[in-house]
Amino acid sequence: MKRCIVLAVVLMCAACGREEPEPTATLPKNPPPQRTTAVSPAPPVTASAPRGPNKSTPQKCAGDGSYEQALDCFRISSGFHFTLAEAKGEMTRQTPGMERVTFKASGAAWTGEAKQAGVVWSRDGKHEMSPPDITNRVWQRTTMVLDPQKKEGTAQLTGVETIAGEPCNHYHFTNANSGEANDVWVSKKDGRIVKWTAGKSTLELR
Repeated sequence: MKRCIVLAVVLMCAACGREEPEPTATLPKNPPPQRTTAVSPAPPVTASAPRGPNKSTPQKCAGDGSYEQALDCFRISSGFHFTLAEAKGEMTRQTPGMERVTFKASGAAWTGEAKQAGVVWSRDGKHEMSPPDITNRVWQRTTMVLDPQKKEGTAQLTGVETIAGEPCNHYHFTNANSGEANDVWVSKKDGRIVKWTAGKSTLELR
């Protein structure tokens, strides 16, 4: 019995001697330092303030050369000199609805002023109860925007032409009611109306 126990112990010791040691984890050598490239920060983005559309004032038109903005300038203009057929004169406007028109035609000096009761005319400084038709035509063409319904639907841009040395957009349309051909020249520099023909009537502004 003792022999058996001794033999078993010897065999166990032999088996333990043959066991291979478990591999030990070894730390890897320090890796070589990596090269880093310096990256410059992106420049800050500055938001530019949005530019609003130009706005016309009674003293200065700031239109973009379009027919629509030219009409807006005409409606609020504080004044201009004009030539209409045989009449030459000036329109001044304190505020819309308070216009004053002076012109000379056929050897007479006419003045029309907007009053509460209507337009009051004087001829050569004297009140005129029955002014001729020319006074009504001049008043309408110089103080009101006569923008009729158009056969074409809208005013058509036909090109760029020079009027009195100034490049202008040329618009054309036909009055749907009277059939009159209308041509309007709008300054490309500031957007004001420079010339407007309606049928045989020509209005020039400066």
